[in-house]
Amino acid sequence: MILPVLHAFRPLISPELTIVQILPQADRVVLVARPKAMESCCPICGCYTRRVHSHYMRRLADLPWQGRIVEIRLHARRFRCADPQCPRRIFTERLPETVRPKARRTARLGESQLAISFAVGGEPGSRLSDRLAMPVSGDTLLRMIRAASFEPPQAPRVVGIDDWAWRKGQRYGTIICDLERNRVLDLLPDRNADTVASWLGRHPGIEVIARDRAGVYAKGARRGAPDATQVADRWHLLQNLGEALHLAVGRHRKAVGAAGKAMAYEMAGNAEAEPEPPVEPSPKLDCLRRSRRNQRSEFYAEILDLREAGMSPRQIAPRIGMNVRTVERWLAAGGEPEHRRPPARSVLMDPFRDYLEQCWQAGQQNGLAAVERNQAPRL
Repeated sequence: MILPVLHAFRPLISPELTIVQILPQADRVVLVARPKAMESCCPICGCYTRRVHSHYMRRLADLPWQGRIVEIRLHARRFRCADPQCPRRIFTERLPETVRPKARRTARLGESQLAISFAVGGEPGSRLSDRLAMPVSGDTLLRMIRAASFEPPQAPRVVGIDDWAWRKGQRYGTIICDLERNRVLDLLPDRNADTVASWLGRHPGIEVIARDRAGVYAKGARRGAPDATQVADRWHLLQNLGEALHLAVGRHRKAVGAAGKAMAYEMAGNAEAEPEPPVEPSPKLDCLRRSRRNQRSEFYAEILDLREAGMSPRQIAPRIGMNVRTVERWLAAGGEPEHRRPPARSVLMDPFRDYLEQCWQAGQQNGLAAVERNQAPRL
C-alpha cells in the first residue's frame, strides 16, 4: 500500500537526469545533475549519435522543495551528427521531458506558472509565485500566456451567442461559446448579422443556437445555420422572467402593498389590529401627482396610436421624447407604470415634537436664540 502512494508524488528531479551533487544554500537548493542517456537524437534528421563534441552548463529553475527555490545546474552536451548528409553538423542534446530548447525553467515549473498566470494574471500571478518560491515577473507570465498552445476545438454542436462590450454603451462585439464544453470559441469584432452568419457558415454541424432576444442574432442565425434550432439561454430566460414580474408588480403596487401589510399583521398575530391610516398628502402634491399620472396615460395612448400606425419603438421614442427602452417596457407591460410613493421617514426630532410645538406657540420662533439661552434641547 505504500508504493502506490509514493508514485502519486512528483520525483525530486526529472527521470531523464541523474543527481550528481546537492549544494544547499541559504535561500535555495542547488542540484548538480547530468543526463542519463548516452546518446542523443539530431533534431533535423532524427539520427542517433554518441559522438560528444563538447560540454556546457545550463542553469534551470525547477519546482520548489520545502518552500525553498530549487536550481538545477545541468552538465549538458553538444553532439556531432552521425549523418554526413545532415545540414546540422553539431547540435545540443534534447531533453523533452525536462526542458525545452533555450528555456531557463523546467517544463513542470513552466506548467505550474502558466496555470497561475491563467488564474490570476500577470502582476498578481508574480506576487503569488514569489510566495510559492517560484519567482517570476509579471511580464514573463503574460508572455507565457501569449505563447501557450491550445488543442484545436472540436466541431461544436450547441453554441451560445451574446454580445460583449469593447466600451460599454458605445461599442459591442459578439462572443460565441461551446455550451457543451464550457469554452469560448471566438470573439467577433462587432454585433452584426452578416458577421454572425459568416461565422456560422464556416462551422457546419451546429444543431442548437442559444441566444439573447436581439433581432440581429436571430437574423444572423437564420442566414448562417437555417437548420439549427434557436432557443433562449437560461440567463436571458431568468432576466425576462424578472422583468415581466417587475412590470406586473409595478402595475399593481397598491394591491401588492396592501397584501404585504395584511400578511405581516397575520404573521405577527395581529390580524385583528387595524393598520394605521395613511397620511393624506397635501392638495397641491395630490394635484401634481394626478396631473403627472394623466400625462403618462396620454403618452401611453399616443404610443399605442403610433404602434398601430406601424411604427417601431425606435421610431416612436424620439417623437414622444422618451427612451427606446422605456417605450418597449410600457408596451410589454400593457400600460404606463404607477410610481410608488416614498415611505414616510422617521425624523430624529419626532420625540421632541410636542416640546417644540409648545415653544412655537409660546412665541419662541427663533431657534438660534433659543439654543443660545439653552431653552431648547440639543439633539
